[in-house]
Amino acid sequence: MKNRIKLSFLVLLFGIPGFAQVGIGTTDPQETLHISGNSSTIRVEGLNSENHDKNLGGSSKYNVMVDSEGNLTLGDSSGELNSASSIAAPVTVQTTANSGLNSAELYKTNFTLTQKAIVVITYYISMDFKSYDGTATIDDGRAKIAHNYFYLGNGTTANTSKAYGMTSSVYSNMNCDTATGYVYNSRSTTITLEPGTYSVHLNGAVFGGDIVPEAAFSVKFGDLDRLDIDAIYL
Repeated sequence: MKNRIKLSFLVLLFGIPGFAQVGIGTTDPQETLHISGNSSTIRVEGLNSENHDKNLGGSSKYNVMVDSEGNLTLGDSSGELNSASSIAAPVTVQTTANSGLNSAELYKTNFTLTQKAIVVITYYISMDFKSYDGTATIDDGRAKIAHNYFYLGNGTTANTSKAYGMTSSVYSNMNCDTATGYVYNSRSTTITLEPGTYSVHLNGAVFGGDIVPEAAFSVKFGDLDRLDIDAIYL
């Protein structure tokens, strides 16, 4: 009897590796593990809402990710990373003294991706056009241009080799000081990014045609502003 137990143990120990493929619901497995059937499913209790903090339960579905070692886990849920006013105080940007192009960074906001994602960055920002010293309403009839765009950075420093989300507004006014309200720039940009920490550096630029000193002006950016960052994890 003792010898029979030993023999059975050896068969189990050395015989299992001989099964190259295992079939569930099929007698002809085509892969190492082949689960057959139109409604076949797999349950991994380590990924359920009781055992995994990224599974929030309910009727929602969650992405299962695989790492370089073949380990399965749940990915982060897609959604909003930022939705707030990002400029602490309005920033005034003047043209050069002869109305040439000038620019300045208005704010920097950081965000972190835990996995590869499609990122949608949307901003809007108010602009108030005034004379060069900011004390008078513009009434010279010349076209005034204000640009907004942003750079991506590493959380600290902007990569200025590529600008995103460029948009512009043209303002002019002739012999009239009764117009009220803000002019707005807004833009939405979609970018695919790898995991990591990034920063959005929004810039404002002004240009009066580089004509004469009398055409110089200023723009106050950001009495009202909004920045939304949404991630769609892949």
